[in-house]
Amino acid sequence: MKRILSCAALTALALLHFSTAEAQVSELKFSHKLHSEAVGASCTDCHGAAESALAADNLLPDMESCYNCHDREAECSLCHSDVDNAKAEPRISSYIAKFPHARHISDKMTCESCHAGIAASESVAGAHLPGMAKCSSCHDDLAKPGYCYDCHAGGEKLEPASHTLDWPKAHGVRMQTETEECKLCHTDDQCIVCHKKGNLDRKAHPLNFINNHGLAAKGNKEQCLTCHEDEGYCVGCHQSMMVMPRSHARAAWSNPTNGGAHARAARADMDECTVCHSDAASQPICIQCHTAQ
Repeated sequence: MKRILSCAALTALALLHFSTAEAQVSELKFSHKLHSEAVGASCTDCHGAAESALAADNLLPDMESCYNCHDREAECSLCHSDVDNAKAEPRISSYIAKFPHARHISDKMTCESCHAGIAASESVAGAHLPGMAKCSSCHDDLAKPGYCYDCHAGGEKLEPASHTLDWPKAHGVRMQTETEECKLCHTDDQCIVCHKKGNLDRKAHPLNFINNHGLAAKGNKEQCLTCHEDEGYCVGCHQSMMVMPRSHARAAWSNPTNGGAHARAARADMDECTVCHSDAASQPICIQCHTAQ
C-alpha cells in the first residue's frame, strides 16, 4: 500500500538530537501515529539515523522525501495549517556534541528506546527527546577519566542552568529533593572531597564541632541528614570512638548480679537504649552480653 508520508515528517525531531530544548511552535500538521500504525512506515523511512555518525547530521526529511509517497500536486493544506506562511521546521541547535546514532541502533536498541512515545505522537508539539537520565541508564561509569567527554565536546559548558553563581550556597537545599539528578554527574564521595577542600570557613562544621555537634543534631536533625543519611552513621562513629553517655561511666551501670543501673534504665525506657543499641531483630546487643555471662 502506498504510504502517505507527509512533508511534515521533517518535524520528527525526536530522532535527531539529545536535548531538553522546549518544543517550538509550528504550523505543520503531522501525526507519527498515523504513519507508524496505519501506514506502517518505519523511522528510517524518513530519517537517515542508521547511517549517522555525527550529532550535527541533519536527519530531518526534506520535501523530496515526502514526495516519495505524496503527489507533488497535492493540496498544501494537507501538511500546512497556514499555507500562506508555510515554512520548514527549524532544527534544534542545542543538541549534544558527540552522538552517533549508527552505533546505538540495534535489535535491542530501537529508536523508541530513547525517544519514548514518539510512535504514538499525533502532533509536532512534543520532541520526545531523552534527558541525561536516559543516557546515564547505560553510560554510568562516573569514575572513568574524561567520562563527561564521551558525549560532550571539550570546552563545552557542562553545568546545568541551575548552577548559577549562588549554587555553592543553594545546592544543599536542592539536593534534598533532587539527589538522583545530582548523581547523574556526581559520585557520593565527591561531596566529601569538595567539602573537605573548600570548607575553609568551616561554617557547617566549626573547629569545636566534634564536641558540641550533639546540640546541633538535636536542634536540626534534618540538616544533618542532608549528608549523613541515617542515625546509623551516628552509632557507627560513636561506637568506633568509644563515645558513651555519662551514665555509662558510672561504676554501678553494669552489675553481673542484678544488672545494675542499665537494667533499670532499660526497663524504664527501652526506646532510649535502642537509639544507639539496635533492637534484637537486627543486632541482638542484649543477648550478646547476657549469653556471655
